[in-house]
Order: sequence, then C-alpha cells, then structure tokens
Amino acid sequence: MAEQDISPEQLRALQEKIKQMSPEELKEFQKKQCVFCQIVAGKVQSKKIYEDDKVIAILDINPANPGHTLLLTKEHYSIMPQIPDDELSYVFMVAKAFSNSMLRGIDAQGTNIIVANGIAAGQRAQHFMAHIIPRKDNDGVNFVLPQKTMEQQEIEAVGNKLVAALTGVEKEEEKPITPKIQEQKKKEEPKKESKGGINLDEISKLLGVK
Repeated sequence: MAEQDISPEQLRALQEKIKQMSPEELKEFQKKQCVFCQIVAGKVQSKKIYEDDKVIAILDINPANPGHTLLLTKEHYSIMPQIPDDELSYVFMVAKAFSNSMLRGIDAQGTNIIVANGIAAGQRAQHFMAHIIPRKDNDGVNFVLPQKTMEQQEIEAVGNKLVAALTGVEKEEEKPITPKIQEQKKKEEPKKESKGGINLDEISKLLGVK
C-alpha cells in the first residue's frame, strides 16, 4: 500500500505496529514492501542476466551507460553491515567477474563498482545492491569527489576514531617530545653494562652505533 493512499490515522497505526515487530517480523515486512525482493521472486519483470543461489544480476532500466548492471543479494538486506561476511565476499567476487566480462564482451575501457550504503550516501532502494557500470573515455558519466582541505590534526583525529571503531581499542594521543622530556628520559634510561662492568653506551659511541 503506497503511503499517499492511507490516512494519517492508518499511517500512525502502521508505524506503531512496526515498532512492536520482532527483528524477524520486521525483515519479513520489509521484504513484502521491497520491489527488488519481488524481482528476485519473479513477480516483477526485469532483464535478468545472471542468477545463482545467492545473487541475481539485472540490467538497470535507467542505465548510466549501456550494460549498467544491478547485482542484488537474493536475501533481503537493507544495508551492507547486515550482510554476513562470506555472503558479502561472494557478492564482490561476482562483481569482479562482471567487471571482467564488460571489459571483454562490450569493449568497456573501465568499470565503476558502486554501493550506495545508507540514505545519506544516496541509497534510494531499501535492498542492498552493487552497481557495475561499464565506462569509456568521454562517456559523459562523471563521478567527481570534492577535495576538501583539512588540518593534519583533524585528519589524525578522524583516523584515530576510525581505528577505535574498527578495533575496539582507542589510540592514545601522541604527545610531542620536548627537550625537557628527552632529558628526563635520558636520566631514567638504565646504562647498558655487560657482566664485566663495561659501559656499553661508551662502546656504542666509539663504534658509531646509536
């Protein structure tokens, strides 16, 4: 049922019902609303060019270039973090094969493999997919990433947050070493001595070894 066809009261009731759903019920509800799940089930017509037990590939009906392919998971996943690692690996293995087939079969000179992961990233469908787009010189398709200026300190701070999120370990902020700290460190460092009482620091200096 389209959102514009229901009354505000019905919409509120539907939203409340969704809140009460278990994760399994919510996933099943999303599948029923998803046009790409209908394509996977064969209930909506599409130009299918590949299918196996995990993925299906169809031609985009509004392609960026001829041969623009949508590679879909057969199981309903809204965004990439929901996909099990082995299944995600398989998706990109198939994407790689499609990229190669475009280079050989339709004389593409390159490909773009794009995932719009989340609304803020431009995702319009509620079903995960990878776009595989064949490219040629001067084809009029432009993916231009803006180049913003950031201070090195900002870049490092963002990098530390990413590392912490990835590993679960926060990186301690590195403090600059001042001459005073260096002097203190020197005092704290024990002198290296052999069993015979020879000062190894002095020998290292003579040999030119730091």
